[in-house]
Amino acid sequence: MDICFGLGYNTLATIYYIKKNNLDIKLNIYSPEFNLELLQALKNFEYPKNLLQYKYIIDEISQIFIQESNPTFAKYKDENIKIEVFNGDARKYIKNLSNIDIVYQDAFSSDVNKSLWTKEYFADIYKLLSTNAIITTYSIATPIRLAMSENGLFIYEIKNNLKDRSTIAFKTKQENYKFIDMELKKIRNPSAKPLMDKISN
Repeated sequence: MDICFGLGYNTLATIYYIKKNNLDIKLNIYSPEFNLELLQALKNFEYPKNLLQYKYIIDEISQIFIQESNPTFAKYKDENIKIEVFNGDARKYIKNLSNIDIVYQDAFSSDVNKSLWTKEYFADIYKLLSTNAIITTYSIATPIRLAMSENGLFIYEIKNNLKDRSTIAFKTKQENYKFIDMELKKIRNPSAKPLMDKISN
């Protein structure tokens, strides 16, 4: 699941990785995106060279949103790939999904789009995860990590080749990543709170 679709980079990068490594798997991607004008304009954006060979998929999805008078879904399907892009409220959309293996938590920051980073939101995300699922996100903010951990997710930190830190979360404990002890963080910083839909007194 790709939260949110945006320019489709996560989707195309996933397809590129699978094809490059000759992985024999079926790929189902589900992605909400609230901005209809963006979805309709995807053909006009430039994409990295290594992803261009799969841009026809983005173009096909975009064309559906252009042609339909009141579009809600655009779907792409071939022998090994199924993609469903939903134009609308992500919070409502995710309640209809289940058994998700990977979540790209790539929404705008909580300052811009709070509703996709709260404890209540991650409670719904937790329900749709498969047993060995992983959540990846660029956010390393304590309120976001607490919103995940207080729903039973184990929080870890990784660094990319540029030394930038990011967060990954699992339903089960892992051994090969840097564990972030959120309970210890709460003890050391009693004022730390998870991001919530509504501020409680």
